[in-house]
Amino acid sequence: MAGPLSALPAVPPTALTPGFGPLKLPPDALACLPAHLHPVSRFFLERWIDGTLTTPEFLRWFHMPNSDYLEVGRCLLTALTGN
Repeated sequence: MAGPLSALPAVPPTALTPGFGPLKLPPDALACLPAHLHPVSRFFLERWIDGTLTTPEFLRWFHMPNSDYLEVGRCLLTALTGN
């Protein structure tokens, strides 16, 4: 199931997770990410982008490895959906 964000082109990432390739996010969203994104948060972000997770599920689980990611999740939501 392709999510609404799955058609985004791959752009050079500003946040890399060891062992993962570049994130398919526009520059506004990449600007939200920390220098090194936790692999668990990366997993939830990718599931949201591909439509596997709903937005409420993403916002609930994305920050679990690091509470500092609460604001990152909100920033991503704004950058990608305008909400």
